[in-house]
Amino acid sequence: MNFNDPAAPNSAAEPRGALGDIFQSLPGVDNPPSEQVEEALHASLERLDGATGPADAPDRPPELEPEEVAQGQALGPTFTAPTAGMVVTSELTQNTYTIGSVIGEGAFGVVFEASDVWRNQLAVKVLKPQGKTYEQVQAEASSEFGKLLTLRHPNVTHVLDAFEYRNAFYIVQERCFAPLSNLFSVENLNGFLWLMPIARCLLQAVHFLHVYDWVHQDIHFGNVFMSFHRNEMGADGTPSNSMTFKLGDLGLTKLRADIDGKNTMLNNSMWPPEFYDPDQFGQLGPQVDIYHCGLLFLQLLHGAPIFFTREEILAGVPRQRAEALPAPYNLALSKALRRRVALRTQTAMELWRDLNASPAPIGPLIGLAQGPAQAPRS
Repeated sequence: MNFNDPAAPNSAAEPRGALGDIFQSLPGVDNPPSEQVEEALHASLERLDGATGPADAPDRPPELEPEEVAQGQALGPTFTAPTAGMVVTSELTQNTYTIGSVIGEGAFGVVFEASDVWRNQLAVKVLKPQGKTYEQVQAEASSEFGKLLTLRHPNVTHVLDAFEYRNAFYIVQERCFAPLSNLFSVENLNGFLWLMPIARCLLQAVHFLHVYDWVHQDIHFGNVFMSFHRNEMGADGTPSNSMTFKLGDLGLTKLRADIDGKNTMLNNSMWPPEFYDPDQFGQLGPQVDIYHCGLLFLQLLHGAPIFFTREEILAGVPRQRAEALPAPYNLALSKALRRRVALRTQTAMELWRDLNASPAPIGPLIGLAQGPAQAPRS
């Protein structure tokens, strides 16, 4: 689910903050070249401009058309899909939301841009019925809202409200600027300059979830977001140049005790080895998040998405790719990408320490790296 943020007007003429200085406050981290971060900003704005225009942003996603929903809901209430311009009010908070264009879609819901009476720029997720009964969708909405409301951390996207309106279920969240996947629009992206700030934020979020026995299970570039802090003294609360990174979409998040490989649904583009063969590699648990973080960091350092087949996952190819990185990334990521759960990095804090094991060089991209390091294999 992409909680993208097209909060800026449909124009890239006014950048949302000068990004060249966003890392100056992080000790020991080199500031990425200003032209590269500015390019990431403009690429994100251009993509959002294209996604929010009238030609590309239908008022109503076809998956939520009322007449289609009604066919699967003959014995229960009919779900009414929102449309752009619709105004809805939460009975719980008395806040009123104006629905905007569709900005993202996932397996379980469609996300709309929205604003409220406080002029906050928000993301509203409306759950898809998908042929389920009213009671089933209501239970799913209650479960997701409960998780989002409980799991509050600076590096986890915040939920603000949840309610039912015309038999559709709404979850209101803060709207981030753009997903990390937008970084891949930057020409000659040097992921080594972005890794440690992103890792610091993401691994803190994962550590927080694991401390309370939750497992995210769906960490990838579409679910980690770039977010700017609001500048209340700026014109109309425009974002400042203060940037952070947040983990979002807790739709697949489960308590550790509730994870069962036989009925667990994961993103099929990033199944870990234990999902394919638990008898050989171990059971699903918190370490699936460590594996997914390893995949994300590996792709970031590569500067482009990497897609692994089932055969490559089972053969340990992601770990082998990590071994070709310069230190300390080779040992840190190859350990996080071990196939056997018992031999893999066990916690987010352990992965963070491994990434900080020695001074981190700003080295070459994958393919130009030195030969494989002799890391323990699994």
